[in-house]
Amino acid sequence: MIRIGNHRIDEPIERILNDVKSELTNGKLGSIRIRGGSAMVTCPCHSDGREDTPSCSVSEEGLWHCFACHEGGTLPSLIGHCFDSDEAFGKRWLLGHYVGEEILEDDPNDFLPEDLFDEPKTEFLDESCLDGLEPWHPYLEKRHLSRKVCEFFKVGYDPNTRMVVFPTWDDHGRLYMLTRRSVDSKRFIIDKGKEKPVYLLNYIKKKGITEVTVCESQINCLTCYGFGYPAIAMFGTGTKYQYDALNRSGIRHYYLAFDGDEAGRKATARFIQNIHADAFIDVIEMPEGKDVNDLTQEEFDSLPTVNCVEWLEKNGL
Repeated sequence: MIRIGNHRIDEPIERILNDVKSELTNGKLGSIRIRGGSAMVTCPCHSDGREDTPSCSVSEEGLWHCFACHEGGTLPSLIGHCFDSDEAFGKRWLLGHYVGEEILEDDPNDFLPEDLFDEPKTEFLDESCLDGLEPWHPYLEKRHLSRKVCEFFKVGYDPNTRMVVFPTWDDHGRLYMLTRRSVDSKRFIIDKGKEKPVYLLNYIKKKGITEVTVCESQINCLTCYGFGYPAIAMFGTGTKYQYDALNRSGIRHYYLAFDGDEAGRKATARFIQNIHADAFIDVIEMPEGKDVNDLTQEEFDSLPTVNCVEWLEKNGL
């Protein structure tokens, strides 16, 4: 549902984007890639709207974000950019093309203040602790991570410990802890004295993104961003603290991309059992023994997706 003032528009985002594209004469919105109810499109805000690969995510609720230039907003503003105009034009275009049902009264339960929920008491870190990190290390290239993505999420290298450092924020955007991975071995360090947050949930909430890919590890999560998919990571199978945060996050659609092994299948089943029933959950069927970081974008894009009910039946759960 897309809200314009006191009206709601229930047209699928795919139809709206294709209707916009059919009226454009400037070459913008050249590519539209649909996955589930969301879309990836060529961003109208940079490269004169003619980039080679779609970098702009558009949710089924009409929220959009470009992972290349970091522009974003609501669907009317995207439509305005497409027509070289503004958000007001986008609103007029939507209401002129589709009949919007009038909203008579807001649901008082739509927005609940987050401070009503309990959260563990903890000490947060000053982001100045990231100042001494080097911005890049060949290990990150070896793992096929995007340099632009790593720099955006402040991933760095600590030469004193020979470890890659992943800053990890809580869902309010406060620097919560630093996780570390050795560039010489498979050693991974995480603070066991703290509850695990959901990695990059703070970014998802800040941008109002309502469709996300869910991974086990931070590296898999960052790989998804390199592929153009907003993502979060659970540091494993998930905890009550993490599921409580997700259930109040506003995310409406999850694509589960846990590892293709027994632990990944357990994580998938646990996630489905713990997320509120009003959210949509689809499962990306990962190849046996593989995770997201093992795949090229073309391989990841071509993976089959099934809804959670089919997946549970298929796995005898």
